[in-house]
Amino acid sequence: MILHSSYTSPYVRKVKVFLRETGLWPQVREVYTNPADEAVLRPLNPLGKIPALHLADGTALYDSPVICAYLDTRHDTPPRLPGTGPDLWRVRRGEALADGLADAANLRRNEALREPESLISRAFIDRQDLAISHALLALDRAAEVWANDPVPLLDQIAAAGAVGYIVFRYGDLDWRPHCPTLAAWWDRFSVRESMTASAPRNPPGRPSPPPQRVPPAWRP
Repeated sequence: MILHSSYTSPYVRKVKVFLRETGLWPQVREVYTNPADEAVLRPLNPLGKIPALHLADGTALYDSPVICAYLDTRHDTPPRLPGTGPDLWRVRRGEALADGLADAANLRRNEALREPESLISRAFIDRQDLAISHALLALDRAAEVWANDPVPLLDQIAAAGAVGYIVFRYGDLDWRPHCPTLAAWWDRFSVRESMTASAPRNPPGRPSPPPQRVPPAWRP
C-alpha cells in the first residue's frame, strides 16, 4: 500500500498513528505528496486531498475515516472500532469530534494568514475559535473513559492527530487549564512510539510559516 502523506496534516497523522498502533506500518510505503500536484493526487482522490491510500489492486481510499475503517479489517490486534452498540457510536462520535477540531483549526489558520490583513474576517475567526474551544472541552469529557479501553480506539487516535495539530500550530492557545483530563491524557499518549515517529514538522527546505496575524483566543 502507498500512503500519500504530508509533513503536518492532522488527518495524515491520524492514519500514521493507526498504522503504527496496529502493526501495519511495515506494509505501507509513505510518499509525501503536495495536494497541488494534480497529476499525482487527483486521479486517486477527486477532491485533491490527502491522505489517500493507494491499494495493491490499483484502487484508492480517502479520506481518513474511510482509510482507518478499512485498515481496521487488515490487522491482527484488537479492533479499533467496536463492532456494534453504544461503544461503536461513542467512538465514531469522538472521531468526528476530533476531525472537526482539526477542520476548525485548519480553517482558522488559513483565514488568519490571509493577505492583506484587511481581508481577514474577524467574525469567521471568532467562530472557529469558538469551535476549537468547545471541541477541546468535549474531548476533555470524552477522555474520562479512555483509560477503560483495552487499546487506543479510533476516537483516541483521531484526537491524537487533532490535539497534536493544536500543540504544533497553536502553541500560544492556553487550553490545558480548561481541559485537565485531556491534558493528562495527552501527556501520556504523546510519548508513545506511534506519536513520536509521526510528529509534524515543517517540510525540508521550507522556512517556518509566519505567525497567525490574529492570535488564537480561548472562547468557552
